[in-house]
Amino acid sequence: MGLQRFLFRVKNKQIENEAETMLSSLGIEDVEVRRDETVKEAWLEDYEVGRTIYGLDEIEEYLEDLISS
Repeated sequence: MGLQRFLFRVKNKQIENEAETMLSSLGIEDVEVRRDETVKEAWLEDYEVGRTIYGLDEIEEYLEDLISS
């Protein structure tokens, strides 16, 4: 399956660790998790330019759907 590389931008170490654990347990390797202390401001910028932002629950569901397809 050819997936484009994508990035999780997280706001703190706890979420970074949870995202890394989730990716590892699902066997997904081509995803970068980056802690970004400015994620609050970045969320607003992304929203204004029409990008889609998801929370950790939505990302988990998306990844589970990917590997079950």
